[in-house]
Amino acid sequence: MSSDGTSKGPGFTALSRTVAIDILVHGARSRAQLTKTMGLSAATLTRLVKPLLEAGVLAETELIRTPGRGRASLALDVVAERYRFIGVKLTTESIYAVVTDLRARILDTCVLPVRSLAVSDIVDAVSEIVAGFRSTGQPHVDAVGVTVGGVVEAGEIVADSPFMHWHEVPLRALLSKRLRVPVHLDNDVVGLTQAQHWFGYGKGYSDFALLTVGAGIGYGLVLNNTMIPTGVTPVSHLPIDPYGPLCFLGHRGCMTAYLTSDSIASAVSAGVGRPVGYDEVLELAGAGDLIARRVVEEAAHALGQAAASISSLTGVERIILSGEGIHLADVARKSLDEGLGRYAGPRGSRSELVIRPMDFIEWARGAATIAIQREFPGPAPTRSSSADFAS
Repeated sequence: MSSDGTSKGPGFTALSRTVAIDILVHGARSRAQLTKTMGLSAATLTRLVKPLLEAGVLAETELIRTPGRGRASLALDVVAERYRFIGVKLTTESIYAVVTDLRARILDTCVLPVRSLAVSDIVDAVSEIVAGFRSTGQPHVDAVGVTVGGVVEAGEIVADSPFMHWHEVPLRALLSKRLRVPVHLDNDVVGLTQAQHWFGYGKGYSDFALLTVGAGIGYGLVLNNTMIPTGVTPVSHLPIDPYGPLCFLGHRGCMTAYLTSDSIASAVSAGVGRPVGYDEVLELAGAGDLIARRVVEEAAHALGQAAASISSLTGVERIILSGEGIHLADVARKSLDEGLGRYAGPRGSRSELVIRPMDFIEWARGAATIAIQREFPGPAPTRSSSADFAS
């Protein structure tokens, strides 16, 4: 949104959008609460809210009673149930999809196995998912958000996705042509970070970071309530130990070498002399197997060091650790804490560390959040009947 107050919607200024987003994220607000928290006069707030009420973006709802003997006042809120968004997270094995309302509350889910990584087959599969949602009580779709691991340029092109083996794929245009609804495309960590910012574990924090481990390394950063662009490769190959293992690019002791599920599984497989999957590695480590335990503890220590680096460089209030591989923190929490404190000053880490496993349905919710953020506040959609809201 621009800072000069220029219109970004039908009669909506940047300040009007700020008011609407504040209510969407934080819940119903009285006019008195809004004037206080946003530093606006009552007259200015009335002017900003009027077009939002006329467009159906906001509505007057239940009474809010103020502390003391003051009288109750009407609250302003969004009508979240009038909207439907679909979020789609692409992986190499399955496509995860959700239907949400305006506040990213999940109303329906779908998991479709990937038949092929060919772009045309993925487009067909996403179209099948959207059609399936529409046939089971979600006939109206306001927008679709799609996220994928890799570099996404200008919300249009998957420039490079090493997992999907895609390069320069105009995915948004291909999906828009098939779905005939607004489609928004972004990196999957961006989607997950934005979901945490507005509706999750980063809600209420103006500064936080998200670090994910699994098939790859992800890093999201929010400073002063603004998503900061973070490169994929520089973070995933952040050096941890110059004497550590090699990653597939030949970097010694980087995050990828220590923390990706393939790196961890390969190290243990070489040690025990047989193929071992990531989940079995964690089981072996938990049961006390010496080789698995050492590899997992080194990985957890590296994760702690990475979190400490983020804390030192950014000064964020909170660091959220997640991803499909984050259960290593449960197995080797002591090593994680030791890594976190290795280079900490006398007062310890500057950031609160929060460990929250999130499955791929949550990542799909992140994709829906991308669509919500790009579309809101637009005029509230018109529904033909209450049946359209069935979930």
